[in-house]
Amino acid sequence: MFAEIAKSFSLKNLPDSEVELVGEVPFAAIEPYRLTALTHIAEHLELPGFRPGKVPAEMAQKKVGELAVLEEAVELFVKDFYPELVTERAIEAVGRPDIRVTKLAAQNPVGLTIRATVYPEVTVPKDWKNLHTKIALEPSMPASDEEVAKTLEDLRQSRKKDDVVPELSDEFAKSVGAFDSLEHLKTQIHKGIGEEKARQARDVRRGKLIEALLEKAALSVPKLFVESEQDKIMSQMREDVTRFGMTLEEYFKKTNKTEEGVRQEFREQAMKRAKLQLVLNKIASEEKLEADETAVATEMKHALEHFPEANPELLKIHIETVLKNELALKLLEGEVANKTTAEAKTEEAK
Repeated sequence: MFAEIAKSFSLKNLPDSEVELVGEVPFAAIEPYRLTALTHIAEHLELPGFRPGKVPAEMAQKKVGELAVLEEAVELFVKDFYPELVTERAIEAVGRPDIRVTKLAAQNPVGLTIRATVYPEVTVPKDWKNLHTKIALEPSMPASDEEVAKTLEDLRQSRKKDDVVPELSDEFAKSVGAFDSLEHLKTQIHKGIGEEKARQARDVRRGKLIEALLEKAALSVPKLFVESEQDKIMSQMREDVTRFGMTLEEYFKKTNKTEEGVRQEFREQAMKRAKLQLVLNKIASEEKLEADETAVATEMKHALEHFPEANPELLKIHIETVLKNELALKLLEGEVANKTTAEAKTEEAK
């Protein structure tokens, strides 16, 4: 029954990776849901003289009216029908659809207009694997004596007690950490500064590669994806201001801003983040990249220790996505990504 009804719906492509499905549902398809709808309404209705959940169905119908019962019946029908509709019409829908009842009357077909976000077509540039040859890694300078000296001085000042700054000596180095001598401490500081400069150089190059990749990629980013990234940014912002002993609402009041205004400020950043994620998903799919199962398990254990209330299933998806993103970015940088889990298993089976 669902398949035949689904075929009768018209399909229209809209901007921003959305589609609109319009059609009518025979009343006979809605009617089987009517009793369940009425029972559900009665269970949540409060009437004088009846205990909660004990209102008779016939009295509930008189109270709310037949139209309200039909509206509930349509909602129940759509929950079953929508998955069949997108499958029949071969739509890769994401997120919740916007469902509007355009015509509703007893014994008559029910008019429905459904708007849904679909996963966008993503086209990555054919030469994306060669981008790394066009953007070189800028060499980073080793740590200077001045930088090492400044770090040591900052370290001394941080250990100041009662306005007394400790002298630089082997004993001071040992008090800081697992260092044998002052020279050992200096060597490690020199090494650490050099590694940080090298990391910053790699980050700069990665940023340039990402910009070049996104500039050449072709896709339409759905609003749903942008809004999701805005939500993440706002959530991070809330955590940041909380660390300063302030609520986000207090921050808005103090800075004379509104949440909607701040969301708009970050819209371009959210758009870029959403676009990058879609492109990385495409690369991971084409290259058959899979997150290492051991690494996923390790990250899951670590995350759940700090956030025990997290949903394990959603957390696993997040961790897998982050790890696959890194594999894709390494390929973009010209590095050879580790063998995928699937490839490793294939080799083991040979």
